[in-house]
Amino acid sequence: MTEEPVGPTDDTEALTGVFLFRVPEEAWWWSDDMYRMLGYDADEIPATGELLERHVHPDDQEGIRRVWDRGLGTGTPFSTYYRLMTRDGQERHAVLVGDGRVDDDSVVVLRGFVVDVTEPVQRHAQESADVDIARARASQEDVDVARGVLMALYGVHEDVAFRVLRRHSQQTNVKLRAVARAVVEATPTPPGEGQHDLHHRIAQALYPDD
Repeated sequence: MTEEPVGPTDDTEALTGVFLFRVPEEAWWWSDDMYRMLGYDADEIPATGELLERHVHPDDQEGIRRVWDRGLGTGTPFSTYYRLMTRDGQERHAVLVGDGRVDDDSVVVLRGFVVDVTEPVQRHAQESADVDIARARASQEDVDVARGVLMALYGVHEDVAFRVLRRHSQQTNVKLRAVARAVVEATPTPPGEGQHDLHHRIAQALYPDD
């Protein structure tokens, strides 16, 4: 992910917000969808960690802090379900998915997505996939495999993994199959390389310019 990603938004689907936190500067960047998810116009108010936390259900704030602190400490992939409170008081279901970029053993950037999963949760009790996933399963083997890799790496549901792939495609203006193929090609462990380096290889596939 570049430090100021741009990309199209599909208003017909639930929102997938993009965030980036530059650790040394304590500076945030949010996509337009991130603002919209919370009930704001784009750039209506400065993006901050305090504002993001204010829109987390009080009962879920401790869990969010725990996951976020782990990301800041290690940069390894993280994810968590939580209830998001919009500006007008509506309760939504969301998944926070992210990981960090590490330089000289320090996490310098945390980047990721907030995926609105309210409709799937309400319709299928967090177990159903949307129509796009069904189509991908039937006709796009690379997308299926890449989705499975992200499910295992981040520990998320297949719907969330697919939407992360699709959002990367939109942000980079690269076709979904090409993004998926990069993930698939990065998955096998090269001779002499440890399996624990999988996160690094997948991060390089998803964030080639970082």
